[in-house]
Amino acid sequence: MSQEHSSERREPHNLNWLGKTVYAGGTVLRLTANLVEATADRVSSIAAESKKAFDRELDPNIEEARVIEETPCRDAEPEA
Repeated sequence: MSQEHSSERREPHNLNWLGKTVYAGGTVLRLTANLVEATADRVSSIAAESKKAFDRELDPNIEEARVIEETPCRDAEPEA
């Protein structure tokens, strides 16, 4: 029993209701997977940048920040 499979790609407008439902579900699934992958890539790049910034702060060759001069805020109410 040999069954020949059609190698033609089906167009969505030529499918019946079940085929259209499966096609739409597959499209939604593919778009969701792409969105999840893009989000995971972005999160991992943010984590890598954060780790690099944290490690840079642990460098003993970098001095701590010092306050050079403080000036009162002009918008502050005068103390009575």
